[in-house]
Amino acid sequence: MERVVLHSDLNSFYASVECLYRPEIRNKPVAVGGSQEERHGIILAKNDLAKKFDVKTGDTLWLAKYKCPELIIIPPDFSRYLKFSKMAKDIYAEYSDRVEPFGIDESWIDVSGSVKSGEKIAEEIRQRIKFEMGVTVSIGVSFNKIFAKLGSDMKKPDGLTIITKDNFKEKVWGLPCEDLLYVGRSTKDKLYRKGIKTIGALAEMDMYKRYS
Repeated sequence: MERVVLHSDLNSFYASVECLYRPEIRNKPVAVGGSQEERHGIILAKNDLAKKFDVKTGDTLWLAKYKCPELIIIPPDFSRYLKFSKMAKDIYAEYSDRVEPFGIDESWIDVSGSVKSGEKIAEEIRQRIKFEMGVTVSIGVSFNKIFAKLGSDMKKPDGLTIITKDNFKEKVWGLPCEDLLYVGRSTKDKLYRKGIKTIGALAEMDMYKRYS
């Protein structure tokens, strides 16, 4: 039996939830962060309109406002986000008892052996989250967790990407190595110094050289 894994990533989660409760800001650049009056804290999440101004998660509030003077910054409401996170996980649980959360807004869902295909299940989940919760999700479907997560990053927002054993080199090998899970800035710098800039270059590198 071939393994089938979904990775579900709720799009711009905190900001999307806040926009549900504030219809008047849905078409404006929005971010969730610390106190704007006290000018401390960082950006925790941002919507797609804010992303167009290069507002990034981790930006200080003053930097985010410098990039986007019209940015609306809302303090976080974690109880609300946890409520929506549970709603999503309850939907996932209807398709599999092998759900592995990865933070508040992401989960792997192992649907190996299901009667429906992984693509069919992913599309059902995508539609249900949109209509039952009012937010969107991007889902990757693949034969392992790493590729499933890469797939969920490829089409945002509200996307579905299938990575199979037949097309994974075409879809994955050209991606930058830092797109891989747990490849942070330090690891990226080490790989770049070795001339390894893509996932394909890393995968095809001699094992001894990779770890030397």
